[in-house]
Amino acid sequence: MSWLLRAADSAPGSMKVHHVGNLALAGLTPAAVFLPKDSSYMKPVDLGLGLALPLHSHITMNMVFSDYIPPGMRGAARGAMAGVTAMTVLGLLHLNLRGPGLTSCVKQLWCGPAKDAKAK
Repeated sequence: MSWLLRAADSAPGSMKVHHVGNLALAGLTPAAVFLPKDSSYMKPVDLGLGLALPLHSHITMNMVFSDYIPPGMRGAARGAMAGVTAMTVLGLLHLNLRGPGLTSCVKQLWCGPAKDAKAK
């Protein structure tokens, strides 16, 4: 995983990780949408999304840095992106293991207010 600290868009194997991430997201996203909330598959789907989304974004942002950031500033930009990626992975891991899970949190955005909130 040393490619996280280097140019993730040109490190050996990073494009393979990026393409595997594409496939994982293509399968996990519909599963997250259509699985019932009490399904035993929801936890693995949430954990997969919690890893695939930040890693995919990390590699993609490094591609953007290679195209648009001057060479002298790329190291700082990539270091900051590595920090953002690490914090995102840890935050989503915490949400998935100790909280309701990523999918449940996103689905709550489209739910109406709770019945207790209406009574007040």
